Amino acid sequence: MKKKSFAYNLINILVLLLAALIFFMNFEGLKDFQQIGGGQILIIIATVMLVHFLKALRLYLALYGADITPSTYAKTYCKVTPVSILLPFKLGEFFRMYCYGHYTGNMLKGVVTVLMDRFMDTIALVTMIIVMWLGSGEAIIPLVYLLLVFIVAFVLMFLVFPGLYSYWKKFLLRADASTRKIAALKSLEAMNKVYLEIMNVSRGRGIILYVLSLLAWVTEIGSVVVLARMNGINADGSLTRKISEYLESALMGNQTIELRRFVLLSVVLMIVIYLFVKAFDIAKSERK
Repeated sequence: MKKKSFAYNLINILVLLLAALIFFMNFEGLKDFQQIGGGQILIIIATVMLVHFLKALRLYLALYGADITPSTYAKTYCKVTPVSILLPFKLGEFFRMYCYGHYTGNMLKGVVTVLMDRFMDTIALVTMIIVMWLGSGEAIIPLVYLLLVFIVAFVLMFLVFPGLYSYWKKFLLRADASTRKIAALKSLEAMNKVYLEIMNVSRGRGIILYVLSLLAWVTEIGSVVVLARMNGINADGSLTRKISEYLESALMGNQTIELRRFVLLSVVLMIVIYLFVKAFDIAKSERK
């Protein structure tokens, strides 16, 4: 147990140091906020707080039933979110899976929960991009089509899996005993285990998770619209282009100045909340 705890803490330290290094290399402090006023900064802060509240609630609902306290969840969310935002190519998602798997005592649950969280967020993002495309008529980037194909394929596979699992299990059980048969049965059971975990995470909560994801994106895009209008961008074409650029940057990873502001304030907010919850836990334990 001590070895596992040591390994977990060591991985945490190394990953957080890497995230901090990336943060200080890519962000120039308050430079991104020099061209906007105090009112606009307050709007961004409010947006960051509301968006992360919705995202934290979404993931908490996905983890509902897991043996993780609200305090531990809050600290873990505040720890893994900056890593997820800062590390390139979505590598931070592996850290999220590892941390939630560690605290729930079920690594598969951690992996499936984070994947479902990302899946719902991606569906909501693609929904927003398609709505913008229908409204503006601008070309959709090829990656969106690939994501649509992936989403449809995943949903179809999820729907037909129970029938395929039942058929192949009966077929393999009737076949002559062999090492290949045993290996095939083990693989089939492993896939069924993943399927059941996905069902456990999404059962009765799938629509709620999607709606929360959609609300988070609507809030984020709403702030982009408000800030653009405050900066004098009122023409429909220019405003639509600004929103499209923001959505594409969120999808592709090439951050616009608006997204950089959001990321910077997100990191600061996560640190503040983590320290607050940690201090509260310490004070609570001392009272006991």
